[in-house]
Formats: sequence, structure tokens, C-alpha cells
Amino acid sequence: MNERIYKYRLDFYYISLVIYLVAFIAYVLLRGSFSNEKFQVVFQDPIIYVITVFIVFFLIVLLSNSIRARYLVFNGRKLTIKNRFGQREIPYNEIVGIKFSREKKFSNKEKSSVRLVKLKLLNRKRLLRIRLSDFHNETKLISEFQTLRRGLQNKI
Repeated sequence: MNERIYKYRLDFYYISLVIYLVAFIAYVLLRGSFSNEKFQVVFQDPIIYVITVFIVFFLIVLLSNSIRARYLVFNGRKLTIKNRFGQREIPYNEIVGIKFSREKKFSNKEKSSVRLVKLKLLNRKRLLRIRLSDFHNETKLISEFQTLRRGLQNKI
């Protein structure tokens, strides 16, 4: 079957973790002192504690998201939201409507014009929200949802 798979992005977490680790190492090197041919680190500094909290936080978030391994799968007749622990299949005939929410106007042209996709389902009161920037190939994912929306409008 013709499956299109869109994996969850972890770039932001990797980059943030590396930036905080570099900042931590640079700060330790600046605040440390050499005495008797040994390097001593000052651990009573509150900035070291703050940076350590950020490093631990991003490490936990990165590990939890990489363990979950989320992704979207588009088949011919259904949308599947999968992770390592389970999946949810949404047949196209259960989707009542699709709404796109736009980003605020920015001068940066790399920003997408669509930020969220909100799916209205038959047996669900609340909208199912999918943040498109969280997945790889954001432009292809937008076009997938737009073609799905056109297919829904043709049924009506």
C-alpha cells in the first residue's frame, strides 16, 4: 500500500541540550581555578545549578520523546497516529472537518503559513490538534492535510 510516514522531530531538543552543555562547560572553565596543578570547580554557584536544571530537563524530554517515537502514517483510507506503545487509526470517513490555524505574521519567509491542524471527528467532542512543525517534511504534511480537506469537501 502507498503509506506516507512523517516522523516526529527531535532537532530542537538536541540543539538545546548541546547549547546548554557548551554553556555549562564554558562557565565551569571560566569560574574554576587552578591550584597546586589541579583544576577546582566551584559548585556553590547558583548559575551552575540553573544550567544543570536546564540540562537535566532537556535530557529527560529528549529521552522521553525518543522513547515514544511518534509518527503519522497516511494510508489510502485512514490516518494513523502511532507511537511505540500504541496507535490510533482515524478513517477518513470519521473526519467531519479540518481547520488550519495560521502563524502570526513574521518577516522570516522560512516560517510556515500553517501551524496547527485541527481535526473534527464524528465521535469526539474536542478537536484533535496536530502541530505540523513537530514533524519532518512539514510542507508535504501540509499538502497531505490540504488534499484530505479537498476530499472531504468533495463528499459534501
